[in-house]
Amino acid sequence: MVGLEGYDGPVRQLSSIEDGKVAFQILSINARRDELQLAKDGLAEAKAALKGIPAKVPHNELDPEAERAKPALPARALQVVCRLLAYNAELDLARRLNNCLDGEDEYRSVTRNLLHLGGSIAYERRRIVVSLERPGSPRVARSVGELVAEMNTGPTVHLLGDRRPLIYRVAAP
Repeated sequence: MVGLEGYDGPVRQLSSIEDGKVAFQILSINARRDELQLAKDGLAEAKAALKGIPAKVPHNELDPEAERAKPALPARALQVVCRLLAYNAELDLARRLNNCLDGEDEYRSVTRNLLHLGGSIAYERRRIVVSLERPGSPRVARSVGELVAEMNTGPTVHLLGDRRPLIYRVAAP
């Protein structure tokens, strides 16, 4: 046991000697060891105190006036219907695009890329014009042009509640 300036209380010095020389030294401070033991005891006491507390409290104990939640079936049903409509619209577009691509197997991935294609919508007095940016691939651009021509020559399409026809265009190169 030795006393060192700046340390609280005596310090134990352990030295390892190899070939008659000090290889390394270790200083241990009793006060830190006591603090560590107190912290371990405090942790054990805190864990023991938590054993009586349940991890989940029943809702009727948390709020005695709470009522059982009713599932939002109409909202969920609407969400499912919208997803099905989006899927069917994408599938229909992919099938129509497949006809323009002459049976290529990649028509679904091309369709997904087209869904991210930029463009603009112009609301004019007598019609609504949807302008799409031209795809980078010439083959896909040709196919989209054919698809747009087919959509414009088919039955007139309107937005729900609007009498103006939808006209589709692909931007010039």
